[in-house]
Amino acid sequence: MKYYIISYSGSMKGESGEPCKSNYTFQDACDVCGTGATLAGNLRVKGLSNVKNHFFETFCYDFLISKELFDFLLNRELKVENCLNAIDTKGKSTNYFHFTSKFFLPKKSDKSTGLVINRQCPTCLRNGFFNDSITEETENGKKLIGLPLKFVYENIDKGFLESSDIFVTWECFGWSNLVAEGFKAVRYARPFVIVSENIKNAFEDFKVKNVHFEEIYFIS
Repeated sequence: MKYYIISYSGSMKGESGEPCKSNYTFQDACDVCGTGATLAGNLRVKGLSNVKNHFFETFCYDFLISKELFDFLLNRELKVENCLNAIDTKGKSTNYFHFTSKFFLPKKSDKSTGLVINRQCPTCLRNGFFNDSITEETENGKKLIGLPLKFVYENIDKGFLESSDIFVTWECFGWSNLVAEGFKAVRYARPFVIVSENIKNAFEDFKVKNVHFEEIYFIS
């Protein structure tokens, strides 16, 4: 079985999480920055009334899938039980499900490439990860090109990988703010989402748009 980092390349839509008053638990979160905070219940969202996509990313970096796509995955007997229904700010169910997992992978191997670290929290070392890039000369000037991600994991138990079709990384993208201060709003950096080959095949069969998969690697 192969596994992939999933990403979205379309326009972001709607808000989710912190600005929508979602509830978070801090049992495993950093005391300084809040990285590692996890949802306690359903993801709250807003601004999705005109959204028609079956898969997209919000401006708060959460992935959502339509109920139709969620049912399609269930019909294939894929392990997506952690994808709870997203609710609006009044607590009403929406037509979307939060595409995430409660299964965290361990820290990636030092053999991994494609990420750089910027202004990382010195306490938890879990946030401040960004896609590495290079500047390329084009006819219209310089263009920033993102380098491919290559996540490598060592000595991962096979039974753990069989427990779900969706995982999230220990590493979190961007920065976290545990408290609002000045121009900084409360925000918790999001992990990367890892999916199995079964999810990739299902997305392709459903003809999901603006989705990309980058293979990750396991070594012993």
